[in-house]
Amino acid sequence: MASSSNPGRGAIQYATPSREDYNKLSDEQKTRVSEAFDLFDSNKDSYLSYEEFRFVLRALGFELPKAQTFDLLIRHGQKPPSWTHDQDCPPIYRLFSLPVVQAIAGTLIRQRDPREELRRAFRLFDVDGKGMITQDDLRRVSKQVGNNIPDADIIAMVEEFDASGKGGVDEDEFLRLMMSKK
Repeated sequence: MASSSNPGRGAIQYATPSREDYNKLSDEQKTRVSEAFDLFDSNKDSYLSYEEFRFVLRALGFELPKAQTFDLLIRHGQKPPSWTHDQDCPPIYRLFSLPVVQAIAGTLIRQRDPREELRRAFRLFDVDGKGMITQDDLRRVSKQVGNNIPDADIIAMVEEFDASGKGGVDEDEFLRLMMSKK
């Protein structure tokens, strides 16, 4: 933990967040965090500005309110290495290093509710909000990701997992299917 003194107004503490949660992430999750950091480190200085940090969080699937991300800036933002002023560094100039972003992202990822994550994934397929994933939804997503699944396979997938025969996989069926794979 680093501290910065501010004469007459007391010391402001900059806390380095714990990396305990980050260390428990899978290698794939760690790679996603590092890749997001690298992608949004626009000037390649190994630090993220507040706005870049918000973009990284969004890329990792977190839509935190500004008040929450600003609180992270206040608690964990670091003064730039080039900060030469004697006074404290105002929050707007503070930056996030890769280890700090990894620690924050690790905590957020470990706190995620897997069922809510799967519901979010379901909505990516069910863009019309009809309450089920149909063959057309699978075809669309398949084409979007550049993985053209043969029509016979799409039909077979929906038929296999559509327990009630309604022509698509509803959210409960999707959750059961995906939770059984974990």
